[in-house]
Amino acid sequence: MPDISARARSLVFPPFDTLNQKATALRQAGHRVLTLGQAVPGFPPPPAALEAARHAVTEPDVHRYSADAGLLSLRQALCDRFREHLHVEATPDELIVTAGGNQAFMLTALTLLDPGDDVVLVAPYFVNHEMAIRAAGGVPIEAPAEERSGFRPRWSDLESHLTPRTRAVVLCSPSNPTGAVIARDELERTVYELANRGITLISDETYMHFVFDGTHHSAASMPSWKENVVVVGTFSKSFAMTGWRVGYLMANHRVCEQAIKIQDAMIICAPVISQKAVEAAVRHDWNYITRFHGELRQRRTVLRDGLARIPELQWEPAAGGFFAFVRIPDGQDSEPLAAAILDRAHVVTIPGASFGRCGERFLRLSYGAASVDELAEACGRLGEFFAALSG
Repeated sequence: MPDISARARSLVFPPFDTLNQKATALRQAGHRVLTLGQAVPGFPPPPAALEAARHAVTEPDVHRYSADAGLLSLRQALCDRFREHLHVEATPDELIVTAGGNQAFMLTALTLLDPGDDVVLVAPYFVNHEMAIRAAGGVPIEAPAEERSGFRPRWSDLESHLTPRTRAVVLCSPSNPTGAVIARDELERTVYELANRGITLISDETYMHFVFDGTHHSAASMPSWKENVVVVGTFSKSFAMTGWRVGYLMANHRVCEQAIKIQDAMIICAPVISQKAVEAAVRHDWNYITRFHGELRQRRTVLRDGLARIPELQWEPAAGGFFAFVRIPDGQDSEPLAAAILDRAHVVTIPGASFGRCGERFLRLSYGAASVDELAEACGRLGEFFAALSG
């Protein structure tokens, strides 16, 4: 058997697949399982994307590689939309189209990090960010955001965790798993202070179209963003195209010049037919997902009201995302609790420990793909589960 690297051995596989496999087995055994686990939107892709994909099948170029950085027409369309909607000034040579947001982050980590570099993650953090940092040889450092402030990131939460070894800070806003949205003034200060220290801000803006209360502010909307900001994102959520695997990395062209070498070694280019479909959505339906905001707000309300009737659980809705990061009773470990809830109540939840040490006291529930009726039923089952647990 080949030797396995220490980096690979250091990675802890998230429990999502294990829980989903168990849920599948329960369904096959005849049980009705409700899924509040994986972060997926329960809506179809934009019609413009589907029509573009149908048409692209007949085009010879769609069956060949695109440029490593992605279709120039897609990158230009993205620059136009970022300028129009987010006040971001970027050019096509400052964008790389990737096979989803995770690959964009991995590409960023491999481009920026040397072995042993510290990377500070605002926590609770997205589990795949931590995995990518370790896989690239970096050292993840957890910087907990305060629960009493709704987990909204603040410069004061970050500053004490910076050292001479810090190469980058990772911010995810709106947050996965909490849904918290960073305030504009805190974002400005964070970009400014990190720039003064020569530290890169990696801003994951996957959920930028899922801000229900307030406005999304991009880290790249700062006038000097090209000095120290890298933005990663995906169209999996905003266009409900998780299986199409298209995302992006946006950075100073000098960063992209180096990242493109790793892109070529990893995947050459993102799937061309998927790029064609996404380009049509970018051009013709950029704000597609906002037409579902009313439905998502209704789901959030139903979940809030249902959880409020369970004394053992506490949750204050966040401004963005489609998650409930729910506090669980003291003394409960989130991983065995999530497993027990699935076994006994047949509801899929994600243990908070997946998102860092400070997530141990929580469960993440996703309402992106669950109907209002399913959410109400899930809350009823959770109420019965915790009542039996307490009794």
